[in-house]
Amino acid sequence: MNEETEEAIEVAKQQRREETDRLERANRERTQESRLSEELVALITAMEAAFADGRTGEAVDKGRQAAVLLLDRSGTWTREAAEFALAGSDEDVLRWIEADRVIALQQDNAENTAATAAISTQNVAEAAAAALQTEDPAAIRTFLEEGAVEAARDDNEVEVTTLLADDSTGTAVRRAAEAALTDGSAEALHTFLHVKRAAAVHEDDKVAATTLLVSGGPYVQAAAKVALEGDTHMLRQFIGTTQHEFARIDHDHATHISAIRAAIARAAKTAQDALEDAARASEAAAVARQAAAEATEWAGKAEGWAADAKASAEEARQNAEDAENSAAAAARSAQTAANAAAAARRASSVARDAANRAVRSAETAASYALDAQRSATVARQAKLAAGKSFAEAAAAATEARILVIQAAIRQAIHDALDNSKVPIDGETGLPDGAESCLTPFGDPIEHRNNTNPWELGWSWLTGSGPTSQCFGPDDEFTRLYREHSHTQGVLAYFLNEWQRTGKYELGHTYMNDYMLSGFDGAGKYMTDYGTLTTGGLTGNLAYTFLGSHQVRMTPIRENADGSVTWRYTAYNESDIESATHPPVIGYTDWWSDTVGAFVDKVVGDEGPLSPKTQVIEFDVTLGP
Repeated sequence: MNEETEEAIEVAKQQRREETDRLERANRERTQESRLSEELVALITAMEAAFADGRTGEAVDKGRQAAVLLLDRSGTWTREAAEFALAGSDEDVLRWIEADRVIALQQDNAENTAATAAISTQNVAEAAAAALQTEDPAAIRTFLEEGAVEAARDDNEVEVTTLLADDSTGTAVRRAAEAALTDGSAEALHTFLHVKRAAAVHEDDKVAATTLLVSGGPYVQAAAKVALEGDTHMLRQFIGTTQHEFARIDHDHATHISAIRAAIARAAKTAQDALEDAARASEAAAVARQAAAEATEWAGKAEGWAADAKASAEEARQNAEDAENSAAAAARSAQTAANAAAAARRASSVARDAANRAVRSAETAASYALDAQRSATVARQAKLAAGKSFAEAAAAATEARILVIQAAIRQAIHDALDNSKVPIDGETGLPDGAESCLTPFGDPIEHRNNTNPWELGWSWLTGSGPTSQCFGPDDEFTRLYREHSHTQGVLAYFLNEWQRTGKYELGHTYMNDYMLSGFDGAGKYMTDYGTLTTGGLTGNLAYTFLGSHQVRMTPIRENADGSVTWRYTAYNESDIESATHPPVIGYTDWWSDTVGAFVDKVVGDEGPLSPKTQVIEFDVTLGP
């Protein structure tokens, strides 16, 4: 283990060096950004002064320089306007200086406000929506500069209070949190949660890892050495989750050693008992021969061996108790590790939900900005084709851009209101451990999994392949699944019974499982499994493989034409119990608690016939 630890330490040191390099590079980039910002401000000031004084040549020159700097450093709308000006005439640049740059900046502020609503709590989202509804650039800017932090104050206070109530919160984090709570201002709470907490967590992690170097078992100590040499993420991961896995390994190791020692002690006791019995027999024989001295000698030996046997029995008992305690500690460590992993999954799911919203918001802004550029280009070209001046063409382009911006503002307000009603909780309505199959951009996966139902069945039978598989909208398995009458029925049901009646809520997840239980399910059972008799030439092999499975429908977006986009998510666990269900009785609680539980226990969690999961996920637009 020492050699492996040393190798891991070298890898950890390399990761720390890479982290240091990244931080130094980021600092250099920030310095460069600051220098460029100063240069940009100077150029904008100079071009506006030249424009105001009528020095159009100088204004155009400074304007083009400023526009170039904005291409890689600004918001979507500002960048689009700068690109348009640089691609146009001097009159387009002058128009950009006079109006388009400011209009684009104001729209970027609006889009940033909408994006804030997409990733924030309900209070912040409502404040963002209220600012957008004013359509006042000053109010929107004030929200970004002050209002968002103020609106988040109560939520941040709750988060800090919850953190302080958690016994696992470290000393440094607790000290910083108490200071923020004592201050009580929105700014102090925000600064702690989003700036100071990270440094405090790192400080606590170092203390905790150093403590484990002394108090932990050999595997925990080795892992702590590695983590302390590694980067921030490695240390956080060790303290947050993996330390419990290493503790379980230590306890398993201790259990094994104690069990072996107990077995040796029991064997020693057995040997001592045999020696005592032999000595007692020799004593009896000596007494029978009237050999008093010899009998006394054998009696003494018997008493000694009896004492040794008693000591061995006590040692065996103590080692057995140690083994039991180590096994219990291993179980606790395993449960702690499982809890930590579940908490990490929940946090990851919430973060992914927020990231998905942010990406969708950015995509919407980019789409409108592209439309604005196209509209402005068409308007300018139309004026020039009609023989109008470059100045008139530039003015027409601005008017066309403003029309698109007005539509973008309406969309931003609509999205902010929607996001204020739908909490970011990462919930999918699926069982714990069932992961959603989304890309980092919030879309169902595409072109990724070509596994067919036969291959899924073989993977389960042999225990080969991944334990969990996801299928997205363009995968063949999903296409086959969508053809089944139940899938079609689910879509029709939610369109007619939920969407058209207005009973649904955006972001709320609804259930409509596919069940083969009861007498109603017997017919479906025969139909689905009858497909196997024809080698899949009839019926639907996707449903044949899945059998009973969970189905969730979540409305995620209301569209301008009155339609609604829903996310369809199906989850299934394939195990030996579900594969051996007979019709009707096989779907009762009695069967699950007796026969099903028995066969699951026999098969176990690994190898052939062990549990595997599948998730099918796609977006579908219903209506209007």
